[in-house]
Amino acid sequence: MKINCFYFCILALLLTGCAMQPATHPVQVEVNKAVFVSLPKPAELGQTLNVSQLITAQWGKNKQQKLLVQLQVEQQSVVLAGFSAWGARILSLTYSGEEIQTYVLSRLADTLPKPEQVLFNVMISIWPVEAWEKPLGKIGWSLIERDLKRELIDEKGKVIADVTYQTQPYIDGTIVFKHHIFDYTITIETSKTDTDK
Repeated sequence: MKINCFYFCILALLLTGCAMQPATHPVQVEVNKAVFVSLPKPAELGQTLNVSQLITAQWGKNKQQKLLVQLQVEQQSVVLAGFSAWGARILSLTYSGEEIQTYVLSRLADTLPKPEQVLFNVMISIWPVEAWEKPLGKIGWSLIERDLKRELIDEKGKVIADVTYQTQPYIDGTIVFKHHIFDYTITIETSKTDTDK
């Protein structure tokens, strides 16, 4: 039964791969209206990482979406893949430190979060604060960490987003990212961790 399930998942991935829409993006993500920030390099995480996560997005009035994500971080790359509940890949992203390549299932492109936005939410939550100093400094922003909380602060001193953690290391517990301007909340739950420091 496990073998049949395995081959079914592989077949689903192959079939959905044909309907994915590829795109290449500069290494910048919108953090506020018309404000973009560059991303730290993959190696600045300071470790390799291979985790399975459940990402829940909430926005608007009672709108919610769940996404199963596999995240792999190595010295030269970040690979992120999102799967449906039945195991089919519906979005994926590869970040080399120089560019972001994304793939989104065409019929879901308007309903899924942008892969690069998912990447930003993950990186602002688990990459060290020091890795964000230079990218954020270029736009006059900062990332402040106190106890089990981070605050993303703009050039006027306004808190644009905050991240709260359940435990340390952060990746071992539930992470909640809330963007106050775009009015959405991302909850990241890690179910399996395999890291090399």
